[in-house]
Amino acid sequence: MRILVVEDEVPLARQIVSALTEAGHDPTVVHDGERALDKTKQKPFDLIVLDVMLPGMDGFDVLRHLRSEHMASRVLMLTARGEVKDRVIGLQLGADDYLPKPFAMRELVARVNALGRRYAEAPVLNLRVGDLTLDLATHDLHRGAKRIDLSPREINLLKVLMREPGRIFTRTELCERVWEHPHEYDTKLVEVFVGRLRRKIGDPPLIQTVRHVGYTIDSGEHH
Repeated sequence: MRILVVEDEVPLARQIVSALTEAGHDPTVVHDGERALDKTKQKPFDLIVLDVMLPGMDGFDVLRHLRSEHMASRVLMLTARGEVKDRVIGLQLGADDYLPKPFAMRELVARVNALGRRYAEAPVLNLRVGDLTLDLATHDLHRGAKRIDLSPREINLLKVLMREPGRIFTRTELCERVWEHPHEYDTKLVEVFVGRLRRKIGDPPLIQTVRHVGYTIDSGEHH
């Protein structure tokens, strides 16, 4: 993939570039937001690795500009660890994923590859896990032939899980992706909504609890 790395810490930027190059990608690096926007005007990138903390124009400003230009590139934001609001703002502005710093290069490469796989084909119209199908245009959910009614919040939560079957999401991560404002949620709420989804989806269960970690959705077919 053609990747633009926007990172002002030069040693870290170098590490990212070499890890991505080794993984078979084609990275370009810039150290500030203005240069990042210039680059995206010159040629299309499949993915942008964007640090929130940049001198001058920060990562959020860059993201706002990109999305207002309807730039289709996926965006992986690098956020300071513990800054929940940064992650929430990033996801709201249209980032596809985030990675808190400090992180292992393996983890960065894994996230980049997952984003590549997730969007390489034409936009998905249906999400499917086992016999559960969610139509992204109409938000209709079916288990086999049976239609299941969900609230908007339940749909959003299920959508996050179904986009990446087998990926374990922590309760906090699900909160950040489904609720707009940190003060509106706590991790207990996620448990309540997961419980509702499980009841509505029925048996055999698809949403698994991973003890002490969080939740994943899995059809069990590939085990």
